Amino acid sequence: MSLVKLKAHSEGGGGRWSLLLGVLLALCSQHVNAGCVVDNDDRIEINISPESRSWGDFKGQQLIPASRVYKCQEDAGRYLMITLGATQWTHSTEVKDTYIFDNYEPEQCSIQNSKSFSSYSAQRTKANFSRQFKFIRNCFDMRVIDIAGAPIVAKEDQEYCQIERRPDGALILRGDMCFLKIRGQNQFAIQPILRNECLESDYLESMGIQAQDIYGNMNILTTGDDTGYSTDVENIGSRSVHVNITPNAKLLNLSEDFGTGVPRFTTHYNINADWGDLKIKTDFENKTEIDLSFFVSNLAQEKCEGNACTSSSNFTQPFVGQVELYKISGVKTPKLVEEWWDGGLVPPNWQGFVKGIRYRVDDAVVAADGRYRLVATFQDPTDDYAIFLSGLRQMVLRMYDVTGSTVGIDNLPAISTLQTLGAIPEFTGLVPLNQNNQAVDLAETLKGLEAIISSTVWPPYYDSVCDGAKCVKLGKRKFHQRLVMEFTVRRPRYEGEDVGIEDVRMQKISPIFNSYPMQKAEFAKLRCGE
Repeated sequence: MSLVKLKAHSEGGGGRWSLLLGVLLALCSQHVNAGCVVDNDDRIEINISPESRSWGDFKGQQLIPASRVYKCQEDAGRYLMITLGATQWTHSTEVKDTYIFDNYEPEQCSIQNSKSFSSYSAQRTKANFSRQFKFIRNCFDMRVIDIAGAPIVAKEDQEYCQIERRPDGALILRGDMCFLKIRGQNQFAIQPILRNECLESDYLESMGIQAQDIYGNMNILTTGDDTGYSTDVENIGSRSVHVNITPNAKLLNLSEDFGTGVPRFTTHYNINADWGDLKIKTDFENKTEIDLSFFVSNLAQEKCEGNACTSSSNFTQPFVGQVELYKISGVKTPKLVEEWWDGGLVPPNWQGFVKGIRYRVDDAVVAADGRYRLVATFQDPTDDYAIFLSGLRQMVLRMYDVTGSTVGIDNLPAISTLQTLGAIPEFTGLVPLNQNNQAVDLAETLKGLEAIISSTVWPPYYDSVCDGAKCVKLGKRKFHQRLVMEFTVRRPRYEGEDVGIEDVRMQKISPIFNSYPMQKAEFAKLRCGE
């Protein structure tokens, strides 16, 4: 499951580090407080079209449902802390951080062992985050009312929050973190409000905000005081935010226009990849787990017209391919022993490791001292992704038949990754995945997957795959890239360990990206902070 952390301001001495520690502990642990309860609606999913000066959710509705906070008798005297921060992935799609201040600094890293990539650059990622943060801080207000009509108590001179009181009793909050005093009778409704000026292309351009995918997280916590220094912090609710700003059709090729309120996405595809790590667990009798990862790059050229700039890499793109495992036996033709679709979603303007689905099968598909070949073929991003989702649907159906209605969340790593990126319209069936290690309602998960599979909005039908200014039409080639790996399996030294992967050789074939011949190789990795 993806880990979500909240990064607070780290300057100004030990007090700020105390806040960071308290918030991290709150967000990385299951809520056990018997106080305030939070009812969150689905993720906040918005599309903005500056050309038509319109916005709406992916169903065309101009409404962001509020989060409700109630049953606060046990927390009376404490404080409600409300934050809306920008999200950034680390070096893997498994882990992301949410920053409530504009203090994201990417690690200085170098990529090693890759035959496809010679350098690792985090400057585009940094710029992407800064635009996200600027949009979230300048384009959203938080409106808070008490449903029962009780007065809301809050200091007017908070260090990191501006508070405006409205005649109807509502509070408008603007800032990095805002505190409200909790009284036992309070029943808060907290609603993000999109500012109208953020529909204007001139306003967005004046702030340097490009057409792009924007990710954030709204968090509701209780704290011991409203100073910002307390370590007595309890997370009681989180809600992911995804905003898509549609680019100008003069800058990027876009999917079909179905009218106002229906988002459009770039049809140029640009994910370049190489092998990441390979891990295999097996008892060599009746269980095997194959855990793949791919090092990917979503960094395409920017295109500008006047003050407006954007790029196809400003948007999340799927990276899924067909994986085949062959047994190699001397001069005989390699024998196909297993196949599946693997991969995930790639964040905007990002380089890192896409973790696969941890493919599991109730058979011993590898033998000790056996020689094997993995072939990962990436053909059509949209069709491959649809097959991938259909495979996940079948997996959930099999679980449903066996377990009835629930399953441990650790059995659904691939689905939790999709939910974390939150790139998909109408993907509302995975709310239970927010419940840490509790059981997952498979009926709701199945409903969510079926909604994605039936979606005609995202992903778009990509017409070209591009590397810089060079593009190749999809459909004219059998694949846009193919990765091949050969290796020998050795028994693990200790029970429960991964098997040994030795004598590794790799190859890449592509009509658009840099290829390399079969050769002895090591798995790509990042070395950071040295």
